[in-house]
Amino acid sequence: MNSLLIGTAGHIDHGKTSLIKALNGFEGDTLKEEKDRKITINLSFSNLNFKDKHISFIDVPGHKDLVKTMISGAFGFSACLFVVDINEGLKEQSLEHLEVLELLGIKDIILIFSKCDLCENLKEQSENILKNLNFTPMKIFYTSIKDTKSIENLKNYLLTLECKNTNENLIFRYYIDRVFSLKGIGTIVTGSLNEGSISLNEKIICLDNQKELIIKNIQNHETNHTTIKAYNRVALSLNCDHKELKKGYILSKKGYFKAFKECDVLIKAKNLKNEKMIFCVGTKQIECKISILKQLKNDEFFAHLNFEKNLFLCFNERFILLQNNRVVGGGRVLNPVSEPLKKEAKNKLLSLLKEEKLKESFNYLKEIHKYGFGLLSSYQRFKLRHEDALNLAKELDNVFVDEKELNIYTLNNLEQIKKLITFIIEKNPYAMLSAHSLALRIPWASKSFCELALKNTKELSLNKGIYFKKGIDFNKIEEKNNNELFNIIKKQGIYPKAPYNIYDFLDLDRKSGDEILKKLTKNSLVVRLAHNLFIEKKALDNLMKEFLELLKHESLDVQKVKEKFNLSRKYAIAYLEYLDKNEKVQKINEKRFLKTSI
Repeated sequence: MNSLLIGTAGHIDHGKTSLIKALNGFEGDTLKEEKDRKITINLSFSNLNFKDKHISFIDVPGHKDLVKTMISGAFGFSACLFVVDINEGLKEQSLEHLEVLELLGIKDIILIFSKCDLCENLKEQSENILKNLNFTPMKIFYTSIKDTKSIENLKNYLLTLECKNTNENLIFRYYIDRVFSLKGIGTIVTGSLNEGSISLNEKIICLDNQKELIIKNIQNHETNHTTIKAYNRVALSLNCDHKELKKGYILSKKGYFKAFKECDVLIKAKNLKNEKMIFCVGTKQIECKISILKQLKNDEFFAHLNFEKNLFLCFNERFILLQNNRVVGGGRVLNPVSEPLKKEAKNKLLSLLKEEKLKESFNYLKEIHKYGFGLLSSYQRFKLRHEDALNLAKELDNVFVDEKELNIYTLNNLEQIKKLITFIIEKNPYAMLSAHSLALRIPWASKSFCELALKNTKELSLNKGIYFKKGIDFNKIEEKNNNELFNIIKKQGIYPKAPYNIYDFLDLDRKSGDEILKKLTKNSLVVRLAHNLFIEKKALDNLMKEFLELLKHESLDVQKVKEKFNLSRKYAIAYLEYLDKNEKVQKINEKRFLKTSI
């Protein structure tokens, strides 16, 4: 769909709403209070269609007390009609709205001089206004709602504008600006889609409450769509109660965003202080505490923000800061996740992220994260899909990139793992190692990285997927560990440890240990009673004899077995369930009796 999303901005009563009405016939001020006071209070949304071109309009209020509403609308702009009454010139809210547009990075601004029919000297008035603007407009129009030709010229220009190219790699992110319910349809949410695309019947998630949802219907100004992409005004019908959703909640795809109560940002503001402010992002507004990390040039600061609630922010996401309902500044989110770095290291990272030097950022992060730098959250942190993040990581020097686990390791860490391997086989020449067993010992290392270390350890040989000390017969290693494992289980009697603990003691990888236990069980030397409960057959037989002897005098239940044999509940249950297989025993109401005594 060939579409544009254009907003209005400007001082109160400079003609924003009247201009939209002249362009498309839409009456934005519908509330009684709006009509009585003759001002715009709420955001209004309308459209203009011509052949294959579609324009969505967001009209915002210009009153100084409604700046929060203006900001929540401005986050949806892809271009802006900046309206100035040529007779009054730039006023308080003209300048504040311009500041918001600049902080949000909205550069496609069309300057509209309104009420030109009332101006006696257009050239002089417009030149005075233009001198005080700190940007160059895309185009300037002199308009009057009473001059249909001026409106037609503007309309024709808007219909020739090229749509903003949408990045196909961006993930669907959608801030809700309205929630309501319609009879026969259910829950409806509306918002401005500025990133990604969405399709009918697609599964999404509300990040704020982790509610998984399904798209039942998609509309753009009363037209149904099977799929829609940025930039558009979008209404979604969802399979949930409308009370579960609120303005400011964000909808997205599952698995891309985590919640944090803090982030690191670039702020542009004059005289910024370590104070509490209102943080505005999308249609969400929340209190934050600012901690300045470093002052830069041109009224810019690196700062750390703490929020009262979790947010799901993304790299390069724009925000506005308010204090006492006035714009203080704004900027970009540079690090949307919690990164426990010292101030100096953090500032260096933020300097790289500020310039969007992502390769250099990766390189720096893999150096300061000594035991691996993860890319699982690459989209939230860098706005990179996993594939793109991995490709960038592969360009780094002296690294191992684990594509499966999405980790970057410096090759210096490989030597650390190799030293551990050498230590194990020197301590225990009969050790049987695998990447899996090694990764269990080293929490920070992935299986693939451990496999690389094993392959590059000269003292090892490989057989059946198992690494062992070079020069030792593999069959002898298997036989030795078979005997050792059985003897340990035998010594433990009716109090056996979990097999994995024994494997670790013997330096056995889990697959080899499991195979040994299977053989011992098959040969009736060991009995498996539960998932991690293996007992020597003779020890089990002796315990069952004791149980039967006790049953001649009393009943047995879990509590009695626990007390008499000092066993855990898990073991007591397992042994009694094994006892139940004896044809001499009967179970009644969780108690065991000898059949002859009933």
